[in-house]
Amino acid sequence: MLKPLLFLLAMLACGAGPAQAQSQPGPGLGLVQPFSGPLQTPGGTMPGGSLPDPVHMVPPAPATILRPLTAAKPVVVELFTAEGCSSCPPADRYLADLAQRRDLLALSFHVDYWDYTGWQDRFAAPAFGARQHAYAKAKGENMVYTPQIVIAGALPMLGSDRVAVEAGLRAARNRKVMAEPVLAKDAGGDIRLTLPATPLSVPASLWFVTFTHRDQSDVTAGENNGQRVVSVNIVRTLRKLGQWQGGALTQSIRLTPEEMAAAPDACAIIANEAEFGPVVAAAAWNFRDLY
Repeated sequence: MLKPLLFLLAMLACGAGPAQAQSQPGPGLGLVQPFSGPLQTPGGTMPGGSLPDPVHMVPPAPATILRPLTAAKPVVVELFTAEGCSSCPPADRYLADLAQRRDLLALSFHVDYWDYTGWQDRFAAPAFGARQHAYAKAKGENMVYTPQIVIAGALPMLGSDRVAVEAGLRAARNRKVMAEPVLAKDAGGDIRLTLPATPLSVPASLWFVTFTHRDQSDVTAGENNGQRVVSVNIVRTLRKLGQWQGGALTQSIRLTPEEMAAAPDACAIIANEAEFGPVVAAAAWNFRDLY
């Protein structure tokens, strides 16, 4: 009986007991979310990011879902306008009325192709005119104009024609495909965009938009010389986040220096089928909730 006892004691001394062997993680074990640095445990940092005992793992901090400014599944209304265009102020005033409605996401994209008349629109950017041209190309059109409204990424019309726009809004409410994006922020300040699985005919492009609720300019040149032009929901930055294939999606968003420097009041997510097709997801949030 002495030899088996000595053999068992030797195995325990070498750390080869069955319980310890089973506690080692296998080669296929991984983490659901990758960590950018070493793992944190109640006892301190584990060098090299090695996996701690599951009993002592710290659960991830819960994320806070941000409350949207818009109602569920809003109709997106994009007005392409310019401070240097004499036909635009009536459309700007109409958009101010539309911006009061939570069932709509009304945005003013100031284009720069009217700057040649003598007034430099300080809210205009080449990217905004490019978006309007892309909408026109998607519809097989060769010309753009101001003021133009595009409803739900699919219905272009004169921006000051209230009767036509209201009819377009009623038609847009019958959309068959529309998802609700969700933004959440965790304790570390990371922003997460979540989209549910949605049947799309083609992949959609995801756009991150920032905008200012209201601003004005005293125009001193060009067609609107001597007028005070007031705009609402003025787009300040536009950034493509990537593509959405239609499956359930969770994506991190990091604010850029340009977006922070613009000091906007709000932000929005817009998903256009293909690049500039019908809108299939949209919502807006208070920008300050993101940081």
